[in-house]
Amino acid sequence: MVIDFSSIMHQRIKLSQMRIGVDLDGVVADFTKGWTTQYALDFGKEISEEEITDWGLSKPLTHFEKDLDFWNWAMDINGSSIFRHLELYENSQETLVELSKMGHEIVIISSKPWWSIHDTLIWLGENKIPTKEVHFIEDKWTIDCDAYLDDAPYQLENFLKKVPEKKIIRFERPYNSHSEGTYSIKEWSDLIPLLNSF
Repeated sequence: MVIDFSSIMHQRIKLSQMRIGVDLDGVVADFTKGWTTQYALDFGKEISEEEITDWGLSKPLTHFEKDLDFWNWAMDINGSSIFRHLELYENSQETLVELSKMGHEIVIISSKPWWSIHDTLIWLGENKIPTKEVHFIEDKWTIDCDAYLDDAPYQLENFLKKVPEKKIIRFERPYNSHSEGTYSIKEWSDLIPLLNSF
């Protein structure tokens, strides 16, 4: 009888692999810095991240009457959407690359508006985000993953309601708060130790 140790090792690696559903804006891409910087340029008002304590981008935070007015502005910033040139959060891309090298599947799940999709796909390529699977969808929980990483309060609630058996990870931001059943991280350096603890 011949024992293929490489096959056994492969099976061990496969068993430890996870599908990790990763949101983009507010998690990988610094959407807050992107839009507040552009808003200051266009309208002369500085808005700090600490001021953004609610989920919404209209009054009183901005001069826009409704969120739809905000998105109409964000749709065309010098020929591109607000999503085209967002900066990466510190260590986000490097951590995703490391997770990919460890054998985990990085699944991008974003609820972006339709008009931002082409800019987002270019952005993913230019920033070398290691993924083979990208979903633009509002009901993120329908994409089967072992763990989900998000910052939107309503998405975190949806995960808790629809797939409570999954690992739901909140990226801490001023506009979200901890919910029972979720895990929380403050920095990208916290993610791999957390995933290793599961």
